[in-house]
Amino acid sequence: MTEDKTRTLSRVIVADRQVIVCQGIGSLVDQMEEVALGPFATDLKTLRRLLGQESGPVIVILGVRLADADLATSLKALHKDFPHVLVVVVAEESEFAFIRAAIKSGANSVCMMGQILESLPRILGKLVVGHSLVPTDILRRLTNDTSDALSRREHEILGLLVDGLTNFQISARLGLSENTVKYYLKAIYQKLGVNSRGGAIAKYVAGTY
Repeated sequence: MTEDKTRTLSRVIVADRQVIVCQGIGSLVDQMEEVALGPFATDLKTLRRLLGQESGPVIVILGVRLADADLATSLKALHKDFPHVLVVVVAEESEFAFIRAAIKSGANSVCMMGQILESLPRILGKLVVGHSLVPTDILRRLTNDTSDALSRREHEILGLLVDGLTNFQISARLGLSENTVKYYLKAIYQKLGVNSRGGAIAKYVAGTY
């Protein structure tokens, strides 16, 4: 009975460029009865190899940076090659912009490192029964952060920039004219103190605005 139950548990693979982060999160996951702790990965190449070896349900707890890939690249690769895998993105308080990017890129859930002891068990408990969960404090910050200089529309456009979309693709996605997109980009550059798409993306992803 115990062996049968173990085989049906969702396996959790922790992936972050720092082994110590993987170990810390892994020790928390290992205490949960609803899931089974799998191996760690510090780079996308290893993560893809590990996922290719899994045959049952899998949850990936993903840090914002791997040794060979940023968050956007990692999420795209997982969604393309392993669409059945559930992904939880974890970020430090100073990396909150990654949370926005993760949600826009289709992550199943997000978790701040400062609340990981309380939030992660609830998040994983929901995921294993088929429900995604974004902690209410994160939702509140995403929708009601009055200290954020960027408007909701500007966040949408920046999120699409992070995904690599062109002005034309952004206009089609949001139902705006290309000129309107260019107007928004000009305003975004001014608010972020940059003069290029690359500069805006770097500052947004790093959360330094």
